Amino acid sequence: MADRGRVPAATSNEQRRRGLGRIIISDGISVTGDWALNTAASIAVFRETGSTAAVSVLLALALIPTVLVAPFAGAIADRRDRRTILVAMDVISGLVLVVATAAAAAGFRLEGTYAAVLTLAVLATFRRPAAAALRASIAGDEQLARANSLIQTATRLAMIAGPAAASGLMSTGGLELTLAADAATFGASALLVTGVPRVPIRAGQNQVSAFAASLDGLRFARDNRGVRTVVATIGVVMLVAPIVNAGTLPLVKDELGVPESRYGILLAAEGVGALGLALVFTALGSRLRLIPAGIAATLLTGASTVLLGAAAAMATAIAAMALMGVGLVAFQVAFASYLQRETPDEFRGRVMSLASMTAAIAGLAGFAFVGPLIYAVGVRPAFWLAGIVICLTALPVSGLAWRTRREALGQPSPSSG
Repeated sequence: MADRGRVPAATSNEQRRRGLGRIIISDGISVTGDWALNTAASIAVFRETGSTAAVSVLLALALIPTVLVAPFAGAIADRRDRRTILVAMDVISGLVLVVATAAAAAGFRLEGTYAAVLTLAVLATFRRPAAAALRASIAGDEQLARANSLIQTATRLAMIAGPAAASGLMSTGGLELTLAADAATFGASALLVTGVPRVPIRAGQNQVSAFAASLDGLRFARDNRGVRTVVATIGVVMLVAPIVNAGTLPLVKDELGVPESRYGILLAAEGVGALGLALVFTALGSRLRLIPAGIAATLLTGASTVLLGAAAAMATAIAAMALMGVGLVAFQVAFASYLQRETPDEFRGRVMSLASMTAAIAGLAGFAFVGPLIYAVGVRPAFWLAGIVICLTALPVSGLAWRTRREALGQPSPSSG
């Protein structure tokens, strides 16, 4: 395996620790801004149009850039200084929001909102792989799981703080104040990243075009058994995940027979479970075994989906959602850390972009068929089907773990590459 990127040898452990902390806080601020923007934008678009279809189009705009430009964004993250990329994306995002604020104040609320969401989604597509690769380089293999667990903690807190802040700002100062406040968060994020140690890019990274580099990244993922297995697993899980996203509300109303407002309780239960496990994984740190944790997480996510579909009472549904939150965080931490650990630094940006692109494509495809599926078979059978499919995705990962263990013991594997 090629040498992995590292912070310069002269950088002390204390500088590394502070740098990693800055990245995690910066990512948390960035995610909070994303959730705040999407929440405020959804409210603004619905107020202007009164159309749920218009809101759906708005949210779809946030996924399209990941599908279209993720491989190119990953290649840029592997060819340019990653710290500079993060600062640039944050600064440009802040400026975009300043322009959107002016547009909203001038009466172009709908146009400014759509343009801001789409532009920031493009910028985020470039930011994410650079952040993941830089975080892995600074953390090192021994701290990867802890760093990703802290990111999950920050993300879950952002999922609470972002919408809450957006709702409060929209009530007091309207869309203009919300956009301006979001712009300020990106400025704060950029300032934090400037204090992160610089990680040199390997010599020769820019000798091919970005397009050729993107293809090289796809070939690396194709030829690396572990990477392709994990990326495929992420894709399958994200393909059926929309069944839970779209089916939970009708499950609450039609199957459990309780008011739709109880849906919020289920989301809160998932958040509590996710946050709790993120804190546990943070404590475990380097002791976390990534592939076994990923297998257990996949099985737990699938089993909790089946349990949610079988729930006859709200209490059971709450327990199932809490377990699902646990499983999803374990899934994300284990597999993201595995991809970062197993990928040489010069390919990390492209591999992490590939994982994001796979998840986005699978999610869009899932939302396309989930409605007809639930209509055809019913909510509960759809949940059971999703849970079984998720559990089955643990099989190839288990095979990967078995082959890896045999190779570690010096025993030949029946298949390779």
